[in-house]
Amino acid sequence: MDPLEPTDDLLESLYVVNKVAKQFADEATAAYERGDLTESNVRSARKDALYRTKTDVLSRVVAHDPSRVSGEYHAINGDVWLFLSVDGWKFHQPAYAIGAELTDAIDISNSRSNPLDAPYARDSTVERSDRTLEESLSRLADAGVNANDHLARPTVTSEHDRIVDVRWSFLP
Repeated sequence: MDPLEPTDDLLESLYVVNKVAKQFADEATAAYERGDLTESNVRSARKDALYRTKTDVLSRVVAHDPSRVSGEYHAINGDVWLFLSVDGWKFHQPAYAIGAELTDAIDISNSRSNPLDAPYARDSTVERSDRTLEESLSRLADAGVNANDHLARPTVTSEHDRIVDVRWSFLP
């Protein structure tokens, strides 16, 4: 894993990726509920890739300089999540996502066995960037993290057994 310096540009792109992943989760559910299985599958595949991209970037940021990352464990809906802060940017991760070695390198204010009770509610109205997903993913790709590499597979099957490409065509 190549470490990544947590520049404001990188963290802003990561923020956008995280926000869009949350939107894709909601859109996948809505598409499923209205019976559009193709759209649901596409949104879900891309959501998963964006969350994997987020984990990859955060892991590389911690590997670069763990002293710039702090965290605390939160109990959210019965699960333990790691709430990371990097130079004022905040991200939730499953507690196990970045691995024990990197987690151990971070200054964490509480123990996993004693997480803060912090109910998490997504607020998609809060915006901290007007950057597009395309611009954000392109900047991350320039830094060495390509979201297409994090797709479980490059295609999904439509409800009519057609193959639908879910890769972002603008990425190399």
